[in-house]
Amino acid sequence: MALKHVRVTALLIAATPLAAAMALLPTTPAGAADGDLGCQASLNLTLTPPLQAGGSATVSISGDLTNCTSSNGQHSDLTAGKLAGTGTASATSMILFPCGISVDGNGSGTVTWASGSTSDISWQLSMPTFSANVTGGQLSGDTVGASIQNAQPNPGCETSGLSTLAVQAQVTFS
Repeated sequence: MALKHVRVTALLIAATPLAAAMALLPTTPAGAADGDLGCQASLNLTLTPPLQAGGSATVSISGDLTNCTSSNGQHSDLTAGKLAGTGTASATSMILFPCGISVDGNGSGTVTWASGSTSDISWQLSMPTFSANVTGGQLSGDTVGASIQNAQPNPGCETSGLSTLAVQAQVTFS
């Protein structure tokens, strides 16, 4: 049981950043302020081929940003958005991590806000560190942070590889 708990925790640490990075990219031109926006994120990642130790994969990310609030009031028009992105990932064997792998990757994506504006995002993952930045559009210049609430890999990923990952997270743009 303890090993399973460690793997689930490691999966959240490893996979959430990847999903969050691609899915949670904010919006605003030039130099956004601290606390620009917070949203709930529901993301789905697909890895092709399924990622296994020693392998690499193309990552497709899609998802929704909902219940967005602007703590500084500067982005109250950004209430919800849809994320779409792509990237690449590679894996090394790490028995204690979910699916038995440690993931490194990078990519980019776009959030299309309900208001019609967009935010371009760039992300990097080198387990256990995740980073993302808004590179254009709304919230440009912001850093994206993610607090993973749940991450569910495909069943049997330990033997068949990581092919899908569903992530629920709280995302912040500042």
